[in-house]
Amino acid sequence: VVIGKAGETLRAIKEQTVWSPEIQRVPLFVSNIVNKAREIVHEEAKYRRKFLTKIGEKIQLKKGAKEGWVRLSFLGGFREVGRSCLFLQTKESRVLLDCGEGMSNIDAHPSIDVPEFDLGRLDAIIVSHAHLDHSGFVPYLYEYGYEGPVYSTLPTRDLMTMLQLDYIDIAQREHGRSPYSSKGIKNAIKHSITLDYNEVCDITPDMRLTFQNAGHILGSAITHLHIGEGFYNLVYSGDIKFGRTHLFEPAFTNFSRVEGLVIESTYGAQGDIVPQLQVGEQKIIDIIKRVSAEKGKVIIPSFSVGRSQEIMVILAECARKGILDVPVYLDGMVWDATAIHTTYPEFLSRELQKQIFHNDINPFVGEHFKKVTGSNERKAVIESPESGVIITTSGMMTGGPVMEYVRELGDSKKNTLVFVGYQAEGTLGSKIQRGFRDIPIPGSDGSMKSMRLEMDIQTVEGFSGHSDRNQLMNFVSHLRARPEKIIVNHGEVSKSLNLASAIHKTFRIDTEVPGNMDAMRLR
Repeated sequence: VVIGKAGETLRAIKEQTVWSPEIQRVPLFVSNIVNKAREIVHEEAKYRRKFLTKIGEKIQLKKGAKEGWVRLSFLGGFREVGRSCLFLQTKESRVLLDCGEGMSNIDAHPSIDVPEFDLGRLDAIIVSHAHLDHSGFVPYLYEYGYEGPVYSTLPTRDLMTMLQLDYIDIAQREHGRSPYSSKGIKNAIKHSITLDYNEVCDITPDMRLTFQNAGHILGSAITHLHIGEGFYNLVYSGDIKFGRTHLFEPAFTNFSRVEGLVIESTYGAQGDIVPQLQVGEQKIIDIIKRVSAEKGKVIIPSFSVGRSQEIMVILAECARKGILDVPVYLDGMVWDATAIHTTYPEFLSRELQKQIFHNDINPFVGEHFKKVTGSNERKAVIESPESGVIITTSGMMTGGPVMEYVRELGDSKKNTLVFVGYQAEGTLGSKIQRGFRDIPIPGSDGSMKSMRLEMDIQTVEGFSGHSDRNQLMNFVSHLRARPEKIIVNHGEVSKSLNLASAIHKTFRIDTEVPGNMDAMRLR
């Protein structure tokens, strides 16, 4: 309506006012997160003008300075999954690539206390995507004095705001404290600079940043940094999916120059081969049909961002075709995350864009999707005699509404718990997946109790937003430019080493698997 057929309304506005309007979509259902982020940007417009001008002047003042060296320090996420953080330095620049939280209370934060890191001299933060193991520690830096820009895509800005707010809420509730407050999150939004895919931006006097599609979650980006005038090109994969999913196109590989590549290895071991999506799709449909026939409920623990929406797209298609007729309950942050997906359809796959823009079919909207808000509505879902599918957080069963559903429904054999995503070592989800049936669970009064799981436990593979071993190898082989060095991160030690060895043997490329707090001169 705003744009008009073939853009005719936009053209008319430009012709009549000589202004180029900026179009902002609103979510198809209310999203306080999107509204709040946009409010902060608008409220701080005067400050942001000065802030952006200051950055531009700083970049231009030293532009063209003599090239010297490129050095990379590894502050988190190496030989482990969690707290991803890289510190890139040149003669002129100091830039953080991601700044995430860990997945356990031990070593929960990046090692920003290394001698070379000085918050007062930091030029920029780049966030590859919204998951907390990549973005969760960013507000801490703002709360402790950082006043520079944080670069991301628009969906990443909104999604990481949602996840960070949820994170500090849970931390306060469960531990009585959090590493930062909502003030730090607001400051991050205030200093945010958002870029589209393939948009080139000078971020320091000697660095140009370009984001490309990573295929992992909404707005996830591969970071390409062009340093100097052809001096060095670094590509940081972040988390990538080099395979087609319902939600996204495969990760981008058409880089004209790559001297150094940092690549993830979540599923980097030789045996980490994930079945095709269609196989997982059929399995989950069969499970839902079986459980529905017995008037049971299917509980799917899932991250609020990524796998939840992938499953929603599949279930929406099944509903349209009459294959399934069951209510799908969305609990936790799943509803808000889905609202953000409806705001940025241009970041979705070409097939979904075609459905939304040309066929007027939005897979995230339908009568079969039911929002669950609060314990009373949750109780109604649990006590309902009808069958249903419950998609809820947290994905690894480390907390969230899923604990209440499992506590109340886990003692019945007619119900089924289905894992569709990565379960980190040590999490409750991982233990259940490995066969534990006597589990600790918070009671209705908050105290921990022990319960015996009688419900069926299933793992459905194929839905991961990470590349499996074959896809990681294919990603490297499809790169238009051949890297001189590949650095492997974001994986358990054995997986990172295994992938690095395979890349070296197959492609004869120098590979490294550094540890946290190591550093390396790239040039």
